[in-house]
Amino acid sequence: MYKSNLLKKGLFLILVGTVLVSCNKKTEPADETAGGQSIGEALSIKPVQKNHQWYYFTETSFERCELPQDTPQTMELPWTETVRLASAGTVPHGDSSTAYALVNRLGMLTFTENNVDLHTDASIFSGVTADSIVFCEGNPVFYLYRSSFFNTDFEGSISNAVQPSRPFLVEYDTKAKLFYPLVSYGNLGLDDDQQVSGFFWDGKTWSCSAKKTVEGKRVEFIYFDWESKVPITELTPAISKKSDFTFRQSSEESYRLLNMPKFFSSAPDALKDLVSSIPSEFTFNVTWKNGSGTTPMQYYQQGSSSVPQYANAGANERYTAAVFADGTTYLKQNGSDEVLAFRLPLLPAGYTYGDFAIAGNTLYVAWEQTNFYKTSRAGFLSVNLSAIVNQQ
Repeated sequence: MYKSNLLKKGLFLILVGTVLVSCNKKTEPADETAGGQSIGEALSIKPVQKNHQWYYFTETSFERCELPQDTPQTMELPWTETVRLASAGTVPHGDSSTAYALVNRLGMLTFTENNVDLHTDASIFSGVTADSIVFCEGNPVFYLYRSSFFNTDFEGSISNAVQPSRPFLVEYDTKAKLFYPLVSYGNLGLDDDQQVSGFFWDGKTWSCSAKKTVEGKRVEFIYFDWESKVPITELTPAISKKSDFTFRQSSEESYRLLNMPKFFSSAPDALKDLVSSIPSEFTFNVTWKNGSGTTPMQYYQQGSSSVPQYANAGANERYTAAVFADGTTYLKQNGSDEVLAFRLPLLPAGYTYGDFAIAGNTLYVAWEQTNFYKTSRAGFLSVNLSAIVNQQ
């Protein structure tokens, strides 16, 4: 998926070139306009009253906390290597009382209106980066890769730790509460030293980018599309045959066109209506989940401000919402014409909000403490939307 970061130049230029392709969804905490104000500040959107609960991640689980900055100090690590909420979503056309969030290096969170459960599997999550939830047959599916730049276990361990049988796509079975590998790197015909750096799934075709490092410095990419002749959740790496897949070569241009942000003028009406109060001078990029469970689309508005602001947006059967990195949130109850605008609790400098999901009347939003490409503290926030609607 296209990575919409605004990243520093200079010494890390080569590093960033690698990260842009291999680290799909991380967004830079660019939450200020050229005038030095975020959207929430510029529009004087007030923070919500206390109707929320903070949580933070440990190495093995999550805990409640009073404030993110009061949680135990953690080591700064590249965001591909640390415990953080990487991706979230709601089952399309399903029960909107449950949502899911993928926690890198740890497992899957199940959100309900009043409860959060974590399900882990060390055989799946140890030593790899997990990212990009989509939904197949009602279950979350995500992908695994190893960062050849950041993962210290990757270099020099190809022969014994990185094998063709390693999973590429993994399903979380919401009924069994278990993780099942679906497609391996070997199924895709990839070598031991190749890593999938991103994909785009339209509900039928998986468009992938894969890379490998040559001679320790030069990075080579290949692009290909594939489809499964059987339902994706019926695949198993050990018994799947070549005849279960169809492949065709693609190109960098085709892959980038799929993942490149579209002009906001082409965004769905539901998204346009949701953020219609944002003035045209604001530059922003919104990642939009259309409710189908497929790869999200990105939409970009070029305003007069030079620094874009980033948001995640999506809809389920009950709400449509957009959450910006500074906590500015737009919320609409489906069937109503009224859009509510409010700000999540203010975060300290160096912290940003990320992806979100809604379960019943509770909004769950990721937060992180970031420093360029590194993340230290991380967790999520739960917000009572019924209380906000009543306040408004």
